Amino acid sequence: MGARELDLFSLAAFSLLLLVPVAIFFFLRIPRIRSLLTGFLRMVIQLALVGLYLETIFRINHPLINIGWILIMVAVACAAITNQSGLRLKRFFWFLAAAYLLSLGAIFGAFFIVLEPQTLFSARYLIPLGGMILGNIMRSNVITLDRYFHGLQKRQEEFISRLSLGATPWEARKPFMADALKAAVSPQIATIATMGLVSLPGMMTGQILGGNSPGVAIQYQILIMIAIFTTATVSAFLGMVFASRRAFDDFQRLRPGLFRT
Repeated sequence: MGARELDLFSLAAFSLLLLVPVAIFFFLRIPRIRSLLTGFLRMVIQLALVGLYLETIFRINHPLINIGWILIMVAVACAAITNQSGLRLKRFFWFLAAAYLLSLGAIFGAFFIVLEPQTLFSARYLIPLGGMILGNIMRSNVITLDRYFHGLQKRQEEFISRLSLGATPWEARKPFMADALKAAVSPQIATIATMGLVSLPGMMTGQILGGNSPGVAIQYQILIMIAIFTTATVSAFLGMVFASRRAFDDFQRLRPGLFRT
């Protein structure tokens, strides 16, 4: 038995709960009311359109179409990551896309250990799994790229000092990469350590609402958490490595115009 379909009128009435945070923002004079309401309106419109697309994709269920949708998701993720981290899209898009596609391709290859190819390439598996993984890639990579490049910018003298003392470019960048990656993965490690005690994660909740037993839901949740953490870490690392090829000139100086004004 699947999850019960919600009545649209009831869902609209439930959305009135947003008036509570709006009232708090208004009381504290936090200038985020417009962005909050605009963000939720965009979310509703985007999810409605995506729902229509997915209904069609699920009905057709062709592997090439499913993979094409994943590629579109990767492109959108690259644009969002560069935007949120303050980098220029046109300078880093292809480097970051390569890092994310390699990471995603590797983890989907690993899925063959537990899932049959015809199952994995089914729209009902490939697209939700890809969406969950890409969503976490976005969060970790925004933090990583922001910390990495702004750290290099603010601590440029430290970076140059390491080079002048005989360090290779890789050795000089390594501490900045470590700081950035640590900042990105620490919240995820904390979430993993408390999962099941503090919260029931989305994958598990969705499986239970969909009618599966808690035991099956737990198996899929363990699977997706391993995939998410591995892909987020690898993609963040490769993102820094690949982006560095574009960011530095022949004298190991940050190129001008890397950041959006």
